[in-house]
Amino acid sequence: MNVNPFSRDRALSLRDLQNEFDQILERLWHGGLSTPPLDGQDWAPHVDVVDEPLRYVVRVEVPGLTGRDVEVSMLERVLTIKGVKPATRKPGEDRRYLRAECRFGSFQRRIDLPDAVDVERITAQCANGVLEVEIPKKSGAAPRTVKVAVPDEAI
Repeated sequence: MNVNPFSRDRALSLRDLQNEFDQILERLWHGGLSTPPLDGQDWAPHVDVVDEPLRYVVRVEVPGLTGRDVEVSMLERVLTIKGVKPATRKPGEDRRYLRAECRFGSFQRRIDLPDAVDVERITAQCANGVLEVEIPKKSGAAPRTVKVAVPDEAI
């Protein structure tokens, strides 16, 4: 089974690989590229948004952070979560990292919610590296069924 994504009858050269890469970049450039959740950031925490009948629950993975390290704000229907995860690596330190995958620095996530919310009753707590924000929907935002009126049929 051939698993080479660039399969050809001849060997793949560096020039062929560069051409393939240029074509991919060209398609992304002209087709538009959306980069949420990063949008210019080096990293962004993972987010789950749950739509319950009376509220939204937003869970954000922020390992190593506490509630003092994050800021939660709400403007209209946009929830903004931002904070800073400090670097564990110090500038000029005499260490050679064999692998460095941990992300650090400032981050910001914006989440658009579809319904109006009760801003005064929003709560947030951060425990075990997970920030959980509960956002109650406005009482009028709960789903409801509307009965369709049918006019009497004229004979």
